[in-house]
Amino acid sequence: MSEPVRRMLVAYDITDDRRRDRVAVALQEHGQRIQFSVFLVDGRPASFIRLRAELAGLIDPSVDTVMFCDLGPRETVNKRVISHIGAAKPVAGESGSFIL
Repeated sequence: MSEPVRRMLVAYDITDDRRRDRVAVALQEHGQRIQFSVFLVDGRPASFIRLRAELAGLIDPSVDTVMFCDLGPRETVNKRVISHIGAAKPVAGESGSFIL
């Protein structure tokens, strides 16, 4: 039986424009941008291991940071997990739902 799909919030703080662009492009291939440097990514644990390895090869670990926040299984993540003030952003794959 395969692992359930999990939802991960990924945020980064990259000091160099070129590295930052590469990280953003890599994350756009895996998830949905919800803020300038924040993405929601759905995947199985093995896919997150590969993503972490890919991103590790793109950053300078002495000055850059990529943060992964595990929000739990996608099916059980509810709107109370993420909140913000301002215009709601639609989340792909969830028709009619918004991050509050």
